[in-house]
Amino acid sequence: MKVFLTGATGFVGSHLLKRLIADGHNVRALVRDPAKAGLPASPQLEAVAGDVVEGTGLDEGMKGCEAVIHLVGIITETRGATFEQVHHIGTRNVVEAAKKNSIGRFVLMSALGARADGVAEYQTSKWKGEEAVRQSGIPFCILRPSLIFGPGDGFVTQMLDVMRKALFIRPVPGDGRPKFRPVSIDDVTACFARALTTPAATGRTIDLGGAEELTLNEVLAEIAAVAGISKPAFHVPMPIMFAAATVAQTLLPSPPVTVGQLKMLREGSTCDPQAMMQIFSVQPVGFRAGLRAYLGPAKNPAISN
Repeated sequence: MKVFLTGATGFVGSHLLKRLIADGHNVRALVRDPAKAGLPASPQLEAVAGDVVEGTGLDEGMKGCEAVIHLVGIITETRGATFEQVHHIGTRNVVEAAKKNSIGRFVLMSALGARADGVAEYQTSKWKGEEAVRQSGIPFCILRPSLIFGPGDGFVTQMLDVMRKALFIRPVPGDGRPKFRPVSIDDVTACFARALTTPAATGRTIDLGGAEELTLNEVLAEIAAVAGISKPAFHVPMPIMFAAATVAQTLLPSPPVTVGQLKMLREGSTCDPQAMMQIFSVQPVGFRAGLRAYLGPAKNPAISN
């Protein structure tokens, strides 16, 4: 199958690109600058220049393609790249180009918690993008992952950095009770690849979650344990976190955490993975087992079995 892929240079996209090529697909990847994208060399891969928000490169890039996988997304806003612009307008632009090119399959990456009345604009903008796909008339599948972990991820890497830099303690936002269902990048990419050819996925919005539901306390404790960090947990009250995030958003172009992110963190991100398991025949890996695959024990001999 010839697949038009957006977001190929991101965390999910870079892993998915390798899987699609390994599965025998031909991929046309939309990137801002093909010369600087750093994509792997493969006769099955073609890079084209374009931008989903500006709508450039989409129509020409999709010519001859049979399916679209749209991954582009952001977790923080910058000037010229707001949630509305990227998740809604950008997705709408991709949908319009797909309709013009008679694309037969559209797979969208959204997120757990996407809804019209979300607690943060990230969620509402993701919902608007979903609606653009649902109303397109194109056979579609929307996938909503929980917290994704794996080599090159953002969350685990950021948490490890905080844990290692903090003196004597291991900071935990709030009471640590919100629930998550961390899902491995390998399981996520398997679902995206299979969504291209699985009839039962057509017209479905499917939650992607891992084998275990864990509280934030448990997630952070697992990361610390696998990385060999033995500092005691210290719970930072949410009012302090919100105050710090408000100041950071005001003063910094790229704040380490935003008010919206804290609202979503407080809400949690969990789901029932049964549909994912049944439709895509994916048996999700456990969080600790997945962490050990890239954090230890090979990289940390102190971690025992």
